[in-house]
Amino acid sequence: MVTPEEFTSRTFDYVVVGGGTTGLVVAARLSEDPSVTVGVIEAGEWHTNVPGVDIPGLAGSTLFNPNFDWAFPSVPQKHANNRVIHQTRGKGLGGSSTINFGAFHRGGAHEYDAIEALGNPGWNWQEFLKYLKKVETTAPVPATAKPEYKLASPDPKWHGASGPIHKTYATHIAALHVPFGDAFNALGVPRNADPYDGNNAGIMAMYVAIDPKTATRSAAANAYYEPNAGRKNLVLLTNALVSRIVFETGSQPLRATGVEFLKDDKKYVVSVKKEVILSAGALQSPQILELSGIGSKEILSKHGIETLVDLPGVGENLQDHPYVPTTHEIDPSNDTLDFVWDTPEVMPQHLELYKSQKGFLTSPASAVYAFVPTKYFAPNSEKIEKWKAMAALSVEEAPPALKKQLELQLKWLLDPSSGEAELIPYPGFFLGSALKPVPKSRYSTMMCSVMHPFSRGSVHISSADPKAPPTIDPNYFSNPLDMELLLAVLKFAFKVYDTSPIKETVIRRTAPAPEEGTSDEALVEYIKGNFGCVFHPVGTASMLPREDGGVVDPELKVYGTANVRIVDASILPLEMTGHIQSTVYALGEKAADIIKKHYA
Repeated sequence: MVTPEEFTSRTFDYVVVGGGTTGLVVAARLSEDPSVTVGVIEAGEWHTNVPGVDIPGLAGSTLFNPNFDWAFPSVPQKHANNRVIHQTRGKGLGGSSTINFGAFHRGGAHEYDAIEALGNPGWNWQEFLKYLKKVETTAPVPATAKPEYKLASPDPKWHGASGPIHKTYATHIAALHVPFGDAFNALGVPRNADPYDGNNAGIMAMYVAIDPKTATRSAAANAYYEPNAGRKNLVLLTNALVSRIVFETGSQPLRATGVEFLKDDKKYVVSVKKEVILSAGALQSPQILELSGIGSKEILSKHGIETLVDLPGVGENLQDHPYVPTTHEIDPSNDTLDFVWDTPEVMPQHLELYKSQKGFLTSPASAVYAFVPTKYFAPNSEKIEKWKAMAALSVEEAPPALKKQLELQLKWLLDPSSGEAELIPYPGFFLGSALKPVPKSRYSTMMCSVMHPFSRGSVHISSADPKAPPTIDPNYFSNPLDMELLLAVLKFAFKVYDTSPIKETVIRRTAPAPEEGTSDEALVEYIKGNFGCVFHPVGTASMLPREDGGVVDPELKVYGTANVRIVDASILPLEMTGHIQSTVYALGEKAADIIKKHYA
């Protein structure tokens, strides 16, 4: 790491804006060539030796902390009682890979193929699989795993063996893992032994991004940057906020010549020879484009910014997974994480256990996940027909740029092999709820989420001041079909808790409390008052044809520019089933190859 004066004294071949999950992948891969120079500008710090980052069982403890989390608010959500919904984004080297819950999962093959079908040759399942494997080193099944966990040995056809990110099955699995799997199975949801082969529907055990040798989080900072930090041609500047991309006056297409940033309230400009690579994430890459004069002319002029490229797709098409929890009190003999708040004096014992790589701190809380096609949570065929009609109407009424996306979503909604909902059993009382747990009681919480929301939101600058947070409007439930689906998923979760062998351990449901009402209307009000998002924002700089609202082309180059690329989740045009971490890493790997090939 260097001072801003040292950083700006150099002219870099590439300047990467954002040292997050994808930014560090691209920087590491480009700097493999000693003849090129790569500068990385990160707004946060390099968080080293921080228990909340390194220890898997403490995942989530850094959320809302401004040192680690941008903690952006949404605007009040008009379809959800005007609630403001927290938008977590990782702040610091490694970005969200340092603060997430570790799940290392893939979308379905049909979702990767859809990216190509929307106008992006070479962006398909087979191509992604190559990079998904390149990212990872897969550990064998832990020796401590019990046969009833049904953990599949990794098939090298689907799993990587020599990548920077380590992935392993959890070594500590809560006691309810097996009965939850059995309950889903009893309701017809099939087991999926290896959901990494392009078919990711069913009940599964999920890999997590943990180095099994050390029982610590495996993330972009310690996997992609730290081993390469000694490279003379890779230069990192932290605690510096990028304010805009600087372009050559009058160039057509626009040619970036540098990046302007703020450090300790002073303004600096670093020069670039080849490219600016924007990797600030789905909520901040659009902000930087707009501050630089690229975006909707109407929005830019409102803030007094000269329009250099009128690109209305910037900041549009925002999607995320909405979720709502349901909590049940269970038999107190169960192994849950409620002791963390209930009997905190036990925590020192677990910290001691962790030193020998034992106990709950070695793993994230949840180990069993279910990705459920519509046919399992639809109450009847009449309801499916209603949803089909609502989705078809959404397609019919959509603007031309969105129509192609919604046609795919309609197809998936009716596909018996497409996971349209995710359910995650959490072993304890989930403290995100406004309710309070009863001391000495034990709980189980189910996170219920919709995978392909039909609603679309936006993120735009709120001011020409780069320090001002963007205006984020996910527009949750603007399409009423999303509420219909989330309501059905919540009711399916009730059914899981009422199915053996889980049923035998349940004492009562605490959220939503039965006394609050059991009608659909009452449950909708519960959802509006208690839902959140899963922190998987995508789509705000979509890789699509320009006429379809696209911001980047299949080479990830921003339309209207000669040498600005975007490499982060903002370019994914559609939300994916499950957790996007591994997909985003693979995106960074593929982007690095595209750039290398361009200059070969």
